[in-house]
Amino acid sequence: MDSRGVFWKLMKTGWANDIQALVTSVYAGCRYAIPLMIQSGGGSIVNISSVHGLLVAKKALTYEVGKAAVIAMTRQMAVDYGEVGIRVNAICPGHIVTERIFDSTWKNNPAGLKFFEDQYPIRRAGVSEDIGNAAVFLSSDNASFITGHALPVDGGLTIQLQDDFGWRQVQYFKDNSGIEMPYRR
Repeated sequence: MDSRGVFWKLMKTGWANDIQALVTSVYAGCRYAIPLMIQSGGGSIVNISSVHGLLVAKKALTYEVGKAAVIAMTRQMAVDYGEVGIRVNAICPGHIVTERIFDSTWKNNPAGLKFFEDQYPIRRAGVSEDIGNAAVFLSSDNASFITGHALPVDGGLTIQLQDDFGWRQVQYFKDNSGIEMPYRR
């Protein structure tokens, strides 16, 4: 996606393509599902956003806007369709180590992964099952009174005070010299 770079340098085509992939795709899925759900008496929609919809990183304009838009769309649909029995929630994953991400980013950089995991209060990155379990819960009757929420599934990443986090990272670097960072913003 063309979400890196500064605001005024972002090309219109990059903006349009990113918003199409991040927001319009979610809208389209809901647009076609909701009439069928109304006919069948309701149900649950679980959209996927990101912790980037709740917080922002530098030089990632369209990604941040797109993920925040998914949260806003989720809330709007929850309000609009709750009365016909449709619950709508969003999951906001933190860093999820999928097979592809492991192979491309962490396989040859275990120290970098350990550094990344240290950012999370539970000291691990997420795995696909963490997101799947949250989706199953939000879709189940156990969540029948939950709608319009953006659920961070992030190992506590979004709850920590950044000042404390920054000092902890400095200490981590002091204790673990030679860490190779996978990317730099």
